[in-house]
Amino acid sequence: MRRIFALICLSAFAALAAGCGAYANSVEGDVSVPQSNGPNPQNLPNANTVPKPGTPSGYPVSLSPVTIEEVALGGDWLELYNASAFEADIGGWKVMDAQNSYTFPFGFRVPANARVILHLGVSGIDTGAEQFAPSFGALNVSDGSLALVRAGGELMDFVQWGSANHAFEGAAVQVGEWAQGDFVTTPNQGDTMNYDGSANNSTAWHANMPTPGN
Repeated sequence: MRRIFALICLSAFAALAAGCGAYANSVEGDVSVPQSNGPNPQNLPNANTVPKPGTPSGYPVSLSPVTIEEVALGGDWLELYNASAFEADIGGWKVMDAQNSYTFPFGFRVPANARVILHLGVSGIDTGAEQFAPSFGALNVSDGSLALVRAGGELMDFVQWGSANHAFEGAAVQVGEWAQGDFVTTPNQGDTMNYDGSANNSTAWHANMPTPGN
């Protein structure tokens, strides 16, 4: 009697297992792996071929989009020009000579293709187009130099006049912003030194009538 009962149980178990297997086979085709809507890791773009954002550029010969554009030795002012198509943040940048330094305020920006005049040795109301450096001593009319230095100490532009070997010449030569021993001929009284953006040496500087802001 026990043997018959055991056989009946085995038969029932076998029938149940067969039924489950048949059901699994029937739904196998309906089961799929969920697909992600994100990028396929196998098709990510090559980092070496993705275009990189360009650095705003000004004159092709210059390290900086903003350059020293005009210097009035007798009038004690100078003009910076943003020759690029992008606004330039020069907050923290310095205009320096051998004895003096002026730092542009934090966040100061020069619009694209715009100019800012820095008045030396006089006070006034600072605006986006004019800044005042009352503690900056008078520029040497006969000979001297000026440097535009980025926050952190990197020289970005340079000019010297009257003679060579002035402050910052070595740094300017090292970064390709000036030629060793080169200098601009001191302009006649009433004229200013004007930069045309064609080279990083005295050939790109010319004496002209003052044109502040233009």
